[in-house]
Amino acid sequence: MTRAVAAVLVISWILLGLPETTGLDVWVHDALPRPEWLKATAFAVSLVMGPTIGWAFAAVLFVLAWKRRDARLWKALALHAICCATLLTRFLFDRVRPVEYHLPSYPSGHTVAVASVGFTMVVLLKRGVLWAVLAVLVAGFARIVLEMHWVTDVVGAVLGVTGVGLLAAMVLGLVTSGRELVSHHVRPRRHP
Repeated sequence: MTRAVAAVLVISWILLGLPETTGLDVWVHDALPRPEWLKATAFAVSLVMGPTIGWAFAAVLFVLAWKRRDARLWKALALHAICCATLLTRFLFDRVRPVEYHLPSYPSGHTVAVASVGFTMVVLLKRGVLWAVLAVLVAGFARIVLEMHWVTDVVGAVLGVTGVGLLAAMVLGLVTSGRELVSHHVRPRRHP
């Protein structure tokens, strides 16, 4: 079942990135108010919740794995790197941003970084799903407020990281089922 969910997420990620923009993208871009205090807050959030947190997390994982000689931490570092690598697909999609910028828009790099950290932490700790979701929502919203990304760039980043991350976590032996990542949020199965 987890492989099927991961496949659906990856396919959705790819399909969402195909159109240049969607009606939802244009509507949110035009309808979202952007007062100065919100843009300043979004800028501050983007400084921390983006590539900075992704690289810092990778560095901490590397040091811990090196010092402890822990294979599970090395696998977590590999998982984080694989999740972050979904960002490289932006050159295949080559979507234009809402504002003039030198890099393609889809998927959102800041959101990929935060989602990768969140996903890897959830896999390692087997908890923290709600915190990870909240962090991704805050980071993604900040990028939309700053007009650096469309809504679908942010959603696509989450779909890509989660889908690719589930597959990679299973291949690396970090999880056997996605169900174990959210076990305390899911009711136990009833057996007849």
